[in-house]
Amino acid sequence: IHHGYVPDYLVRLINEMTLILEIKGYADDQDRAKHQAAKRWIAAVNHWGKLGRWEFHVCKDPQMLERELQFIARNRTAKVNTVVQP
Repeated sequence: IHHGYVPDYLVRLINEMTLILEIKGYADDQDRAKHQAAKRWIAAVNHWGKLGRWEFHVCKDPQMLERELQFIARNRTAKVNTVVQP
């Protein structure tokens, strides 16, 4: 069985970091498996180093998204540049 994975959003930060952003109010077992796969992919891509720096984040409350993005940007010394829906 093949399960494709398309994230909700890719957010490009000013420091060229790319954030894989998921918006989930509730995560089931399949969602958690996809998130773990995304985290493994990010670890491999960051280790390879040729696609820039990547991070992963799940927002569970869309009303908190702006605050969470600001926190991520501040704590990773980056600012939000653009949000792209794949």
